[in-house]
Amino acid sequence: IVSITHRLAGMYNFFITLPLSLYLVANSTKDKSSFDFLAQRISDDVFFGLLIIISFNILLYHILTGVRHLIMDLHIGENLQAARLSSFVVILTSLFIFLFSIGVYLK
Repeated sequence: IVSITHRLAGMYNFFITLPLSLYLVANSTKDKSSFDFLAQRISDDVFFGLLIIISFNILLYHILTGVRHLIMDLHIGENLQAARLSSFVVILTSLFIFLFSIGVYLK
């Protein structure tokens, strides 16, 4: 499951998170009024703010699962029990960070 979701997260990052990141960087660094508009939009438009949070959490999940796969490429944790444990740790860590970031945004 983690391997498949890692691939799906990579596709999401390429088609959604990357363009969104470029949009955010371009508009936040253009001038002060663009930055203020973007900050106001993020705080007022809950859908846009949640899209940003979800996108960057998917990026974080992709990074965590990528590191897990790289560690397994070094022949560390390749047995079934260790692989299941590392999958559980990655999913639990990602879920905790996602819930924390949603809580901070909505507060």
